[in-house]
Amino acid sequence: MTVKLSSLKANLEREKRGDWVPYPEWPGVRFNVSALTLPEYETARHLLFQRLAKKYKDDPVPKEVLSSELGSLYCEHILHGWEGLDVEYSPETAIATLKDPAYRAVVGAVEYCAAKLSQIEVEFTAAEEGNS
Repeated sequence: MTVKLSSLKANLEREKRGDWVPYPEWPGVRFNVSALTLPEYETARHLLFQRLAKKYKDDPVPKEVLSSELGSLYCEHILHGWEGLDVEYSPETAIATLKDPAYRAVVGAVEYCAAKLSQIEVEFTAAEEGNS
């Protein structure tokens, strides 16, 4: 099989600018997100994990703490909007929701959509497409 090199190229502008990504578990819901590969987010996430490691030392970070902290980072760097929820998106609503450990499902949905944004679709040369 021969892979088209051009199909492996990430769309860095789209990843940075963000785009609407549907969340498959909740029909009609989609999130406007940037990719988790956004350098500003990666730096903030790294610093967050350093701070949590220092605070909790050898103990695991409680899930509710981690979910709340990641929710905060998503609001600051990744999430730009949502559609399909009964509450209209606003930055204030987003931060209140994503920092609340009870809304870990929403945090997970935003993370899923942000990860999907950076996925590529591998393409094969025409001669290989019919041979699979």
